[in-house]
Amino acid sequence: MTDRRGAIPFALLGVLGVLVLGAGAVGLVAGPSQEQIDLQIAAQQTAAAKDFSFTLSVELGSSGPLSALSVRDDGVWESPDRWRVVNVHSGSTSVTTGRGLTMRVSGSGGGHSLTFQLPSDALSSFSDPNSPVLVLPPLGLLYSATHVTRTGDVYDFVVPHLYLASGWVAYAPLSQRILPLSLIVAHDVRAEAVIRGSYVVMLAFPRGIHASHSRLTEIAVWHISDIGSTSFRRSENGS
Repeated sequence: MTDRRGAIPFALLGVLGVLVLGAGAVGLVAGPSQEQIDLQIAAQQTAAAKDFSFTLSVELGSSGPLSALSVRDDGVWESPDRWRVVNVHSGSTSVTTGRGLTMRVSGSGGGHSLTFQLPSDALSSFSDPNSPVLVLPPLGLLYSATHVTRTGDVYDFVVPHLYLASGWVAYAPLSQRILPLSLIVAHDVRAEAVIRGSYVVMLAFPRGIHASHSRLTEIAVWHISDIGSTSFRRSENGS
């Protein structure tokens, strides 16, 4: 029993590290600008890809006594419903795999694992800003972008609302139905996206995410690569 209790927080860290951002219920602005249209097209195009690889780097800082924390995820997505993410934190590794509505989290060395049965709407398009988002880069946020400016391939914009789990790794509403986490909201968060060939290849919050009534600030960066040419099986086999 002691071993199992010790394994659960470790495994949940992997879950928290891969459950990602969810937009608030923000409608599209009437008469979107060309820059807003560019972001929406890129989000749709990337979401429609048959597969891609991605990395997520999160730096969590605090104005209180807590020390800084770094988390890294390396993942692969294969349409329509498969993903695999390796989460690294403080030298420890966990692996999250999903197929359909089943998600499993385990330590890289085997041992105890946790299995979650996801809600029926968990596989809603991750390009929908109001649907749950699993594992993947939160492309739906690009649909809610306001105050968009462009410099070359880089788009700077504002996300009106982000839901976060107590200042921890930002996440979508779905994870509240899996884990007992309290929601806090960050408003008017500055973000950046890099678009190349009508695909989103980077999404970041370089100035950090700071929610009201929270001492924690997060800097999250997603890189998307190998669009349409990666392989879940190769990733699973480590080759």
